[in-house]
Amino acid sequence: MKLKYTAALAAFALCGTMSAQDIYKVETLSGSDLNGTARFVGMGGAMSTLGADLSVMGSNPAGIGMYRRSDIALTGSATVQPNGQTFADIDKARGSFDQAGFVYAINMGKGGKLKYVNFGFNYQKRRNLKSFIGLNNIATAGGASQSWQFQELAGTLDLSQNSVQTNPSAITAYDAQLISPKTNVSGNIIGYDASNARAYNYNRAQWGGIQQYDFNFSFNVDNRIYVGATFGVYNVDIHNHLEYDENLQDNTGATAAYNMNYDEALTGTGFDVKAGIIFRPLESSPFRIGLSVSTPVFYDLTQNAYLKMNSPYSYTDNNGNTYDRTVADYRVNDYDYRIRTPWKLNIGLATTVSNYLALDAEYEISRYTGAQVRYPDYGRSDWDWDYGYSSSTRDREMDKEIDNMLNTVQTFRAGAEVRLAQGLFVRIGYNYVSSPFKKDAYLNTFTQSPSYAYSLNTDYVNLGAINRVTLGLGYRGKHFYADMAYQYQKQQADVYAFRATEAGNGTGANLLAGQKVDLDRHNVMLTLGFKF
Repeated sequence: MKLKYTAALAAFALCGTMSAQDIYKVETLSGSDLNGTARFVGMGGAMSTLGADLSVMGSNPAGIGMYRRSDIALTGSATVQPNGQTFADIDKARGSFDQAGFVYAINMGKGGKLKYVNFGFNYQKRRNLKSFIGLNNIATAGGASQSWQFQELAGTLDLSQNSVQTNPSAITAYDAQLISPKTNVSGNIIGYDASNARAYNYNRAQWGGIQQYDFNFSFNVDNRIYVGATFGVYNVDIHNHLEYDENLQDNTGATAAYNMNYDEALTGTGFDVKAGIIFRPLESSPFRIGLSVSTPVFYDLTQNAYLKMNSPYSYTDNNGNTYDRTVADYRVNDYDYRIRTPWKLNIGLATTVSNYLALDAEYEISRYTGAQVRYPDYGRSDWDWDYGYSSSTRDREMDKEIDNMLNTVQTFRAGAEVRLAQGLFVRIGYNYVSSPFKKDAYLNTFTQSPSYAYSLNTDYVNLGAINRVTLGLGYRGKHFYADMAYQYQKQQADVYAFRATEAGNGTGANLLAGQKVDLDRHNVMLTLGFKF
């Protein structure tokens, strides 16, 4: 039975989409960590207008124009997640190589307005996604079960007719006997209730991340105007592993265990362009104003996913055949799609006081209404199995989901650097990022978007706002320098293992209460550099 339906659905994949490029992936690919050199992090990321740091290539490219000496540096870090544990390649503490780059400064002489022409390259981790979320012994109200969502997705589907126009997670649940082939009085396939005593365990690990490679050129005009541009290249390598189990009860009140595993790998590349300017309005004042804009990152992505369910229930058909304790699985292989992230605008103010104090404050805005999901135009003449696709179609239904579920993200950064003694500096910073998700955001598997219609997972995590406090210490010699930074990140999230609704058709509030979790992080980093 399982092979017949799965094969039919796999055949349908050739003319439709088979992935879950949802609002949560849009957010993952659009956001960024506070990362880079230790000096940049110690200032809370508020260096885009002060400039002369390798990491500002990715925020305001004009800041590289302030270099008057060439520079080379690399950075490593250690991160601790207090509520983490050893699970699926995740540990509470982990090391990371976060940054490596250089700037080559060319002095244009004293004769003209153009003082310096600078070229640079910088690698840094845009997102380090190693994290763990664990929920154990969580009871649900009214017996809400993951099988209820599969029941809603299946609806009145008659699987005996080889229909494939449904969510493959519901088909997998049917094959595993998690939803009964018999129907209730409304004609819907029947799910089971969760045991109120101890309903579910949810453990999700994520690892990998997004690497950013920036290529910069910038100019110093009369030591008052600095302009620059950066071409960014991105590498995506993200993995998720989920282990989920429920205690279910049948109509006799007997309880039994059901479990599910889900694995996902997302890989790909992207690119963007950033341009910026910094200028000093008054020749006699160090006060400066910075402005930069970043185009969307244009990602080409490939996704692989695997879903496995193990149900304790059996089913006897009209011919007397019994299907007992069925294990069912479903796999999505090498599905390609595209995501375009939002535009970003950054405005900053900075100044120095003599040679002992530097201050910077910035505001950045990113409107998710400009984000897009696109999928290949299968069957067109420009599709090539060896070289991929050049033509894609915008997912207009996903546009509605983005508008309905995602907020405009606002970021505020402020930092200060104080010279304590010759060559010795201390830094402090604050970094705030507003929540990307609206209060009632959810994974809407009932939308007409083909991106959702064939998703395999039911869980979603609504991230809250981020508050970061940073401290830094630095030493500057004639050529060699070393910087250290500490970053504390405070963030909470609401986790939902599935979504079951009162109406039973995907509309209305989630009957499953969200579980609030802490995603706090402690991060320590060290940068070693050389100027010449």
